[in-house]
Amino acid sequence: MRILSLELEGFGPFLARQRVDFTRFDAEGLFVISGRTGAGKSTLLDAICFALYDKVPRYDGADKPVRSHFCSEDDLTEVALEYELHGIRYRIVRSPAFERTKRRGGGTTTEKASAALYVLGDGAPVPLATMPREVAEQVATTVPLTGEQFLQVILLAQGRFAEFLKADTAERRSLLRSLFGTQRFEDLEAHLRDLARAAVARVESADAALDAIAGQAAALVGLDVPASAGRAAFFAEQLQLLEAASQSAAEARVAATDAAQVASDALSTARSDEDARRRLAQARATLEALEADAAAHAVREGRLTEARRAVPVAGPRRIATAAESALAQAQAFLTRARDLASADPALGLAWPDGRLTEADEAALQARATVLRTGRAELKAPLEAELSLARLEREVQAATDKVAHVREAQASARAQLEALPGMERPLREQLDTASALAARIEDLATAVQRAEATVTARARVAALEEQAPTVAAADAQAAADHASASAEYSAQVQRRLLSQAAHLADALVDGEPCPVCGAHDHPSPAAPTDDHVTDEQVDAAYERMQATSALAERAREARLDLDGRVASARGQAGAGTPDDAKGALEAARAAHAEAVAAAGERTRLQGELAGLETQGAALAEALTAHEQAITAAERDGAAARAMLGSAQELATQRPDGYDSVAAYATALDAAITLIDGLIAATDAAADASAEADSARAALHEALESSGFASAEQAAGAELPAAELAALEGSVEEHRAALASASGVVAELAAQPVPAEPADLTSLEAAAAQAGTARDSAVETATTTAGRAQQLAGLAGEHARLGASTQAARDERDVILTLADSVEGKAPNDRRLRLESFVLASKLERIVAAANARLETMSSGQYRLEHDDSAQYRNKETGLALRVADAHTGRSRDTRSLSGGETFLASVSLALGLAETVSSEAGGIQLDTLFIDEGFGSLDEDTLEVAMSTLEDLRDQGRTVGLISHVEAMKDAIPAKLEVVKAADGSSSIRMQVSTG
Repeated sequence: MRILSLELEGFGPFLARQRVDFTRFDAEGLFVISGRTGAGKSTLLDAICFALYDKVPRYDGADKPVRSHFCSEDDLTEVALEYELHGIRYRIVRSPAFERTKRRGGGTTTEKASAALYVLGDGAPVPLATMPREVAEQVATTVPLTGEQFLQVILLAQGRFAEFLKADTAERRSLLRSLFGTQRFEDLEAHLRDLARAAVARVESADAALDAIAGQAAALVGLDVPASAGRAAFFAEQLQLLEAASQSAAEARVAATDAAQVASDALSTARSDEDARRRLAQARATLEALEADAAAHAVREGRLTEARRAVPVAGPRRIATAAESALAQAQAFLTRARDLASADPALGLAWPDGRLTEADEAALQARATVLRTGRAELKAPLEAELSLARLEREVQAATDKVAHVREAQASARAQLEALPGMERPLREQLDTASALAARIEDLATAVQRAEATVTARARVAALEEQAPTVAAADAQAAADHASASAEYSAQVQRRLLSQAAHLADALVDGEPCPVCGAHDHPSPAAPTDDHVTDEQVDAAYERMQATSALAERAREARLDLDGRVASARGQAGAGTPDDAKGALEAARAAHAEAVAAAGERTRLQGELAGLETQGAALAEALTAHEQAITAAERDGAAARAMLGSAQELATQRPDGYDSVAAYATALDAAITLIDGLIAATDAAADASAEADSARAALHEALESSGFASAEQAAGAELPAAELAALEGSVEEHRAALASASGVVAELAAQPVPAEPADLTSLEAAAAQAGTARDSAVETATTTAGRAQQLAGLAGEHARLGASTQAARDERDVILTLADSVEGKAPNDRRLRLESFVLASKLERIVAAANARLETMSSGQYRLEHDDSAQYRNKETGLALRVADAHTGRSRDTRSLSGGETFLASVSLALGLAETVSSEAGGIQLDTLFIDEGFGSLDEDTLEVAMSTLEDLRDQGRTVGLISHVEAMKDAIPAKLEVVKAADGSSSIRMQVSTG
């Protein structure tokens, strides 16, 4: 992975956009990042981490105050990073959330965090992701390092460069896995564990199935569940017992079945004899009863014969009776019609003999025709007479409408003439309101400016209140740092003075003194009261470093506050906060007045538009009124003409009638009488013909049936229900006689017992035998079923037991293998498979690191790969220790001093980069940043460390160093300088050797 370039704007102390092209340092391979304390050297590394992981190393999980304090509300905060991985160039652009000025209206709004990731090629950048969440997912996919791992192998941040050196096995394994791509071994562990779980589950499932089978068998025979070892004997013994019981039950079933059949046959015979005896007695009793009823039966048969003869006469008799009745009604109706017609003087009809001849009927038809013609001629006069009242109303309505419309016309004309006088004052008010409303936007802008001024002056006051506290904190932090620096210098001086005691403490009897070479040590120096240990010196150094960081932060806070005060004063301008508030109130009042005028303008425009609409409506109304008057006068004239015509037609009627309607009613009545008389005559003739026909049919039916008269036939008739009942009674007597005679004839020749059989005893015996049979059958069936079921369970248990043993063997093998690759027993070294693979990588890393560490430590220290067992079953395989050539012992890496830790960490980081880059499938670590740490080295060690770092130029890597050590800055020609301006903001200058 190679870092190509970095752009940042509004980030930390960098207000203006800055760009760093790291490829310019490729030829040198080594460059130093320098600048005053607080200028923003470490901020460059913060920006790289922020771009990739949306995190900043120095803030470790806290909020990321990355936005520059020099930014105004409209300034942008953005970081853009270009890097190359596996030959592909990427560009990532990220901005944090920040407050900015609203684009519309006053105040601020939150600009959301944004991020985008692109692939760079020959053409336009190709977007991979455009949302922060999507970018995080893509970075996690393309960059095989987490943020924490990035800080351990590429960017050794201030105070964190020793994390990989001091990590435990689990932490170191996670990092090495990402670098060397050994996830597959952990996946293999997980796969083996899954296989083991599945194998255990299969065995447990099979055992549960075996237990279930044994439980079913035990429940079947009513015993406790047998233990696993004795189940074969249990099944054999119980099967033998059940088979014997089944054989006995089968024999008992055969005997009980035979006995039940004998009892059943005896009962059936007795029931058959008893039924024959009962039927014979019942048939003889029936014959006796029928013989006693013989006379009555003969009477019923005679009555049935008469009734059946009367059936053909019943229909013609009823028809003849109905025809006679209809004839009488028709003749009565004809008589009434003649009487009415003779009594009507308008008809002038009379029949001396009371009968209507054909000539009379023809005369009636002619008279009716004349009357209908006269009635038709009355249609127009009758309609005219009926319309007189309506036409008179229409004439009056037309007259009233003309008068009403003339009144409305006069009112509309008066309103129209009054409108000009109403418009003039409204237009004058509108001109005044429009002039004031036209200033709304200018006045709103003035309000915004006044509000901004009030806010800025309030911000100035608030920031100035913080100034004494921030200045005091800066001074205190500087004093604390000076005190810690003095203490560190004193501790170093005392440590040098007590060097003899330190050397004496390391002397071993019989071994040469490192100073004089003698093997005897008669008077070793003893520690004095001022004796200082390396640990005390390291602690003093750590305090000095900590107070330095605090002093730097306090100074940055003071400079940041000074910058914000200056920026706020520039926005606030001259004047006091009260002046600004007064100007704001005046601006708001003027703006409110203009807004009110705008509302008044709208109201006046609406009223004027209403007057214009009203004038147009009144003009249209005048025209409509004139048209309505003309139409009403025209309608009145037409109604008067129609009324005159109707009055003339209504006089066309004969004398003696009050109206045309009365005359028409008289004609309608006469026509109705004539029609009724003709119809009654025709109906009477038809009824007479039908009565003659019915009489003839009745006479024929009487002759055929043998009755002398209709009355005699009617006396023989029976209602349908009585006739059916009589037929049923006669037929029932005949059927009973035939049935009883047949039974007596059938049974007379058979040996029918005279006494009844004892069925109760026979039924009880048959029931008892049947119960015994059913019980024997059930017992035999149940016993055979249990034996068969137990045999099935025994076979199933045997088959499953055989297959389960193979599963047990497989489970044991897989469990042993899974536990071994996870570092568990029987793996007594507790070394996981992945750790075993990575251990070989770590040994190569250590070898590469030692090539530098031995040089930089003048042969005193070497790193050692430690795969020994740890206490409390702690995971092993990837531990590190440091071997001290001076003592001949190895110890924990955490026991190294600050300077020693720095040398070991740098060596380990370089060894890691070299080893990973040489691995197929690993990632190429082409860029390395180291933030501070060189100040803890003495002059000679620093020179050796510099020589080691310069060797990287030949290996194609680029290493950036952040340091305040002047000797390093002088020795490294390639520089990236962070320059702080007078206002506190920073910029970047690059210096590359042209050599």
